[in-house]
Amino acid sequence: MRSPWYISINDCLLCVLESRFSELKRLGINDARSFTDLGKIVMELAPLGRTTVFTETFNYMARSLNNVDPHADEKLMLERTARELIGRLSLSDDVIDYVKLAASANSVDIPMRGYDFSVDDFVKNILEEPTWLGTNPIDLRNELNHARKIAYLVDNAGEFQFDLLLIEKLASIGINVVVYARDKPYEVDVTYDYVINKARNAEVRELPGNYSAFWYDEVIRELMNYDLVISKGLDNLETFMEKSPILKNVLFLFRAKCPLIARLFSVERNKPVISMGLNYHQP
Repeated sequence: MRSPWYISINDCLLCVLESRFSELKRLGINDARSFTDLGKIVMELAPLGRTTVFTETFNYMARSLNNVDPHADEKLMLERTARELIGRLSLSDDVIDYVKLAASANSVDIPMRGYDFSVDDFVKNILEEPTWLGTNPIDLRNELNHARKIAYLVDNAGEFQFDLLLIEKLASIGINVVVYARDKPYEVDVTYDYVINKARNAEVRELPGNYSAFWYDEVIRELMNYDLVISKGLDNLETFMEKSPILKNVLFLFRAKCPLIARLFSVERNKPVISMGLNYHQP
């Protein structure tokens, strides 16, 4: 049986504890038992690996709060903030600029070990130039010009508004874009029910649950048939690293918010990254 995968077991378990405890605190939960019970669940799930412990502790928290989407109000605020920000930007006609924006917008997230999301930073750093790994603007533009069908794996609310810009741009140049979104809420991620009403120039497919698309073998088989898979955010990236699917067509757009990820990819912490495939030092 394969050993549970973590970049660093100690750091990742501390991260999930800090993330979930901070969520409880922000939701106004103050009784000690809620924190101790959640801590026990983390330890029970720890042998099952990074993806399972992060996802199932969120699911446990939602059940214990009797709130399937505890971040619903926050997600609406993030979407509104992003729309207002886009309204102030002067956008070019270059598809690569839209790719860069989508990577930079990945600053949205719940608090994690070594990172705490700030709306002010989201707005201030939206035009930050990304680090390119395994590709460059010329090669990527050429690849997009020859692509006919692209899968787009969405991530957090707020940055989704920038995903929409890129999706619409890809559709405008004749690419068939298929968006994959989670069936049920996970942290501040957008869900299928939200995306299906917004992505008017793309087909939208519903994942079987609230894990990353890379978690499901049947979805991975689908993704093999695309010219390119655009994967947003850290959870998709780290699930890919854990599952190690045989996919050579994945473009990762993310910010290196996690200090361990920044170290693996040899980039500054919180730097936006555009990476064709995995270009990192093995942990």
